[in-house]
Amino acid sequence: MNLVISGTNKTNSNTLLIAREYYNRLSAKDPDTQFLSLEDLSYDFIVPTMYDRHSDTVEKTQSKYFNDTNKFIFILPEYNGSLPGILKLLIDGLDVKKAFHNKKAALVGVATGRAGNLRGMDHLTGILQHMRVTVMPGSLPISKVEDLMNEGGKIIHEPTSRALDTHIQRLLEF
Repeated sequence: MNLVISGTNKTNSNTLLIAREYYNRLSAKDPDTQFLSLEDLSYDFIVPTMYDRHSDTVEKTQSKYFNDTNKFIFILPEYNGSLPGILKLLIDGLDVKKAFHNKKAALVGVATGRAGNLRGMDHLTGILQHMRVTVMPGSLPISKVEDLMNEGGKIIHEPTSRALDTHIQRLLEF
């Protein structure tokens, strides 16, 4: 199974729009694909004991989205030169061996600036490799994201659209 993760809990984000577009294109080619927006998470797991004892929320989220997933696609916005803290917090709350060991991941960076969250993707790559996840070479940085979509969130920039399709094809072959 594949899991596309919109890596922020910010409402109505460009990240969510790109993640949905990625999900729609990927699931058309591989229906065994799920979608998780961190915007939809219940945050009752954010307590000092979360590292010692998993809450019901974390257990349900892990069981539904992570345990049976073989490939993760992280769509990451740039937050202060890195990745959103809520994504790292979720990762920290999961049982790493069950959720991540010996699986694969692909990364897409989203930014309003010009670097497409390269640093955030590098940071997440290090985290994932520490958890024994193989990261697909050739992460996709999407820069100046607001200029690439129409008001409905559809990608109208043809080179970006082609790059997304190429990334998805490489993921399927990975």
